[in-house]
Amino acid sequence: MKLYSKSAGNGPPLVLIHGGMGSVNHWDRNFDALAQHYTVHALDMPGYGESPWVSKEMPCEAFVALVMAGLNDIVPTGAFRLAGFSLGGAIAALCAAQLGTRVHKLSLMGPGGFGGKQPDLGMKRIPKASEGDALMREVLGHNLRVMMIADPLKVTEEAVDLHLTNVLRTRYDGRRISLTPDLMTQALQKMTCGVQIIWGAADALCIPNIQPRVDECRAARSDVRIDSIEGAGHWVMYEAADEVNALMLDFMK
Repeated sequence: MKLYSKSAGNGPPLVLIHGGMGSVNHWDRNFDALAQHYTVHALDMPGYGESPWVSKEMPCEAFVALVMAGLNDIVPTGAFRLAGFSLGGAIAALCAAQLGTRVHKLSLMGPGGFGGKQPDLGMKRIPKASEGDALMREVLGHNLRVMMIADPLKVTEEAVDLHLTNVLRTRYDGRRISLTPDLMTQALQKMTCGVQIIWGAADALCIPNIQPRVDECRAARSDVRIDSIEGAGHWVMYEAADEVNALMLDFMK
């Protein structure tokens, strides 16, 4: 299976993996800044974006194997840097645990893989296309505000456009992976690369806040670098792009 990727820049390779119900556009506010320093490859995972469809119920191991094959297609030899967001953070961690020294550094944004139940955030059901564009955009804007972006003023028409594009092209349900208990801590213990985790301090998916996940990661690996951004939510690299770009570049250098 050939996975879609968007590439630009010069320098050492850096691969970006998007979150659930997402695509390469999750990195729209980071791609160009990172490409000034690295050869950046933003990957659409199987069942998302421009990549081929897969069964919505594909098991985690098979899904990760397809992403691993995609990484090897993009960077056939040598070491590379890797970053992942949300579901893509959990997938990136699982890949790094298997790839060993091929992953030079790993940067994760609000990663999944901590178990627990999906919090009740008051999300609205995504309407059918036949119910009209206005209702679709209203619902997606609401869902972005309660789950993805902490500052409601940053839920712009651009953000809704990106989310709408992703919703229409999502064919895989990654929640089973994101909600797998101990996935992240086990991956942290197995990987050999340096690790950075960036959280928006107001990430709605971290109940009651990000601190229990910070503690869990540090218990699994004492040298993990933790960065938090006050006032930012789950889609932290979109909402606080300048801060995240600077933190990633500082860590990746």
